Amino acid sequence: MKSRNLGLILLVLFSSTVLIPSVQPVQALGVPQLVLTSVYWGTNPMAPLTVQPGDESATLSIVITNTGDDFARSVRGRLELKPPFTYEYSSESGGKQSLSSIVSDAGDIAPGQSFTFQFLLSIDSEAAEGVYQLALELTYRSARELQETSETVYISIPIWRGELHIQTVVTTPPKVYPGSRQVALAVMIINSGRGAVKNLEVSLDLQDPFKASSTGSDRAFIGTVEPGQPSQVQFLLDIADDAEAGNYPLKLEAVIEGSNQTTIGTVDFAVAEKAEFTLLSITPEAVHAGDSGITLRVTVKNVGRIKAESVRVQLMAGNYFSGTLSDLLGTMNPGETKTAFFTVDVDGKAVPQQYTVDLRLDWTQDEVYNLNGTVPLSIAVKEASPPFLLIMIGVLVIAVVIFSVLGRRRRRHKEAKQAASQKPKDPDRI
Repeated sequence: MKSRNLGLILLVLFSSTVLIPSVQPVQALGVPQLVLTSVYWGTNPMAPLTVQPGDESATLSIVITNTGDDFARSVRGRLELKPPFTYEYSSESGGKQSLSSIVSDAGDIAPGQSFTFQFLLSIDSEAAEGVYQLALELTYRSARELQETSETVYISIPIWRGELHIQTVVTTPPKVYPGSRQVALAVMIINSGRGAVKNLEVSLDLQDPFKASSTGSDRAFIGTVEPGQPSQVQFLLDIADDAEAGNYPLKLEAVIEGSNQTTIGTVDFAVAEKAEFTLLSITPEAVHAGDSGITLRVTVKNVGRIKAESVRVQLMAGNYFSGTLSDLLGTMNPGETKTAFFTVDVDGKAVPQQYTVDLRLDWTQDEVYNLNGTVPLSIAVKEASPPFLLIMIGVLVIAVVIFSVLGRRRRRHKEAKQAASQKPKDPDRI
């Protein structure tokens, strides 16, 4: 019985093996899939650039990734252009030609791999800032299918302008007066826009009473200023001696690559008031060539509204005058008058004429600022007077001559009287 059951089981197994066909595993066909993963200006994704209207030959990078499970063969990208974007190239004739689209080949892209298309674009100078869309047509085929696949992806391209503003203004020294020289004006500029400012050159629009301390000290080249980046620029300028105290608006101009000159803003430049002096009198008003030890008294007045401390006056008299030509007047309050004394020697070769010389005044103001100014004055030089010694010698000579003549007359008169007294008497008259 057991043998019969075992044979039946073996018969069933053999029959199932013969009747049921064998099943082989089937391998599915791979499919490539290209997707847009990144768009940026420049060539470094870690440091993307910004473009602005007027930029030329800016590099636009478009990253495509194969997310499928098969090779994408013979990948080609065609970027369709429309305003404000253009692509120009030089033709054989030497002229400029433009294209409505740009084609770039990527070759084969393996599954999980990426490729970066790079296109050189120029932006119209009148373009408005914003985000623009362009179409990128991708064509490729799979490894097992010869039929070409085409699909279009749309990319967003930003165009931003830089926007410059004046952040801070500092002068060195902090307080500036009429007559100040080599004043350093430091201006901090910040780009508050979303685009970079390239090849930036700035300048100060200087009008009277200001001028550049030296050639080019009223302008500076900064270069590229990225969004959010502050940049400091320094100018050197002089203030005229006759400048009035007050606030002066100075325009800060900018010349940016691809645009005309524009005004960044206005710098408020303050000129402080300083003490002011005037000449009241000079005594004596005339001297002689060859005079020595002449005491010259010069009276000045502080006609300003500011107190001047440690006032020192100096007679800038030139080559024909020497001696003690400076004096210390001390503190001079507004409206106060003081006299300076100078001991002057006049060169004997001085030409008789009216000499205009400067009276220089140096003083301290607002406790820490050393200021100076000049007041013109006039000194008359006359011909040299005869020397006193010669005059005295002349007087003595004349006196000797007079006494000699008088002495001879007296002797003659005395001799005549003696002769008359010794003459014999006439006998006929006895």
